[in-house]
Amino acid sequence: MTTDNTLSAADAVFEAEQAVSRARWVVEELQETITSALRVLDDAELDSAKAKLSERSSFYLEAAGEHLGRLRTRCNDMPELTRDLFAHLNRASQSVTDARTLLDLADTSDLVMASEVAQLKPRIAVVGEMVALAKPFAQLAAQHVETAHQASRDVTAMGLLEPVSLERSIATAGKELGRADEDVRLLGNVVDRAAASARESAGIASEITDNASRRMSEQSRDPITSPSLPAPRSPGR
Repeated sequence: MTTDNTLSAADAVFEAEQAVSRARWVVEELQETITSALRVLDDAELDSAKAKLSERSSFYLEAAGEHLGRLRTRCNDMPELTRDLFAHLNRASQSVTDARTLLDLADTSDLVMASEVAQLKPRIAVVGEMVALAKPFAQLAAQHVETAHQASRDVTAMGLLEPVSLERSIATAGKELGRADEDVRLLGNVVDRAAASARESAGIASEITDNASRRMSEQSRDPITSPSLPAPRSPGR
């Protein structure tokens, strides 16, 4: 049963590594989306400024409105990305908890197994700590993304006729996207550390799985003679 627990612990480590990797992909996609949204916002701000200085103010206001429409499209993608991010982080957290529980039940009477378990425990603990640290950053980023999303929705066709309202919406969206960008960068650093520890943990878990499988294979090939049976007599006696 202890071998089964050890193999189950290794499986949980693999699941944690996959979940952290997927969280890292989402963070990268979220970063790219925010960067793109900031570029669009810069274009909108530029056209909004031109509208005040040019006789073609209606043209530039319309162009600014188009940019803000593109901003809304990008911001519309971000809530789903943050939901995916939390789903992966929560899965990683649960897998780490499962792995640590099962490792406490591992058979450490075998010196090799004991050494591997001793190496794995602190590394999987680091994964758990980094995932726990990532969640507040993810929550802050999600809040700022939602505020920027709301600011982009506040700009309507009628609002384009009011440059002050337009500038206010652009400023609000820019401020919140800037905060989200900073949060996601910090989040990326934390998730990168979690991913590195998760890869190390998965490598050790692979060794544990290989060694456990080899021991079970050796035991199946070398059946133990039952002590209740008499030893075979030699033909000469």
